[in-house]
Amino acid sequence: MANLGMSNTHVNQFDGSKRVATTRHKIQTAIHVALFSAAFLFVAAIVCGVVV
Repeated sequence: MANLGMSNTHVNQFDGSKRVATTRHKIQTAIHVALFSAAFLFVAAIVCGVVV
């Protein structure tokens, strides 16, 4: 058979359910939003003089 440059792990990854990847993406997005919000609030608190 021809070697298409894809290992079986890649083929299995694409054949797997997309629900796992979607859930992982949602969790990762939520973490990024939380970290960005925390950083923004921290900088805003410093600018406003709440944090010294």
